[in-house]
Amino acid sequence: MKARLTERQNEAFEFIRSYMRDFRKPPTLKEIGTTLGIRSSNGVFKLVDALERKGYIQREQHAARGIRLVDADFDPFALDESMITLPVVSRTASDQPDQLRRNPKAYFATDRYFFQNTEARNPDRCLIGRAGDDGMNGDGIHKGDFLIIEELPWRRLHNGDVAAFLIREELVARRFHFANERIHLRPADRTYTEVTFPPEDPGCYVIGRVVGLIRRL
Repeated sequence: MKARLTERQNEAFEFIRSYMRDFRKPPTLKEIGTTLGIRSSNGVFKLVDALERKGYIQREQHAARGIRLVDADFDPFALDESMITLPVVSRTASDQPDQLRRNPKAYFATDRYFFQNTEARNPDRCLIGRAGDDGMNGDGIHKGDFLIIEELPWRRLHNGDVAAFLIREELVARRFHFANERIHLRPADRTYTEVTFPPEDPGCYVIGRVVGLIRRL
């Protein structure tokens, strides 16, 4: 665990981090001092030196912009330069899954950081669909929620995964289970019943794993 920062040290660190996020390069000592209202170059040097000793940054000697964030690769607030645009799919019949991405209702642009620490390693395989019922209320998914879905063949899902399915023309989320040569759709709301389908049943199509949701509060 890193040593705790003083208030002034934290101000300097947050400025460095936000500067690097906005300008894609580290600030100079002069820029740090100007922003924080520190006239003495020695005062800025001591602040930066403290950040380095406490393990928050590393510095390259004799470089005007030689600051590097130690945990830059793991910063949960670090936004990627490129945006991802996901299609919001419209009503699609389960026996016509090739129509899912055709004529989307809308597009939603989001940053790649929303896909960090998930199994959705390829956002190009992702799309957005709306939950058609309250069958997953117990897991916090409500009717009308926008679900981020990573398209995957059902054989690549694990038992217990929250997955999205087309049941005829309705898109629903359920817990995926495969047993006795049948796909089981298990709800998290006790007022809904579990249903099963053989893998090739045209009345049920497994879209893939649900990796996130978007909801208006």
